[in-house]
Amino acid sequence: MSEWPRLVSAEPIGGYKLRLHYSDGFVGEVDFSEIVDRGGIFAFLRNEERFRSMQIGHLGQALVWVDDEGDDVDFCADALRMQAEANAVKSMAE
Repeated sequence: MSEWPRLVSAEPIGGYKLRLHYSDGFVGEVDFSEIVDRGGIFAFLRNEERFRSMQIGHLGQALVWVDDEGDDVDFCADALRMQAEANAVKSMAE
């Protein structure tokens, strides 16, 4: 059985968008604007420098930011992959 592709890198591409790279060669984009606009636990990400400070979590299973209290705010790499794939299909249809 083959292993599920893991997140290997994330690069900011403007605004609250990231280009995500996976171990199987897939590259896709995710826009975090709506999440950042919610505020609450995501309010610290409004700062562009903080948004760019993301890290790849354990074994590429998550995208992680550390908030002002030192707590991890993370997003599942698999869920981000599904969003990036949906965004790619949507872009192709337009």
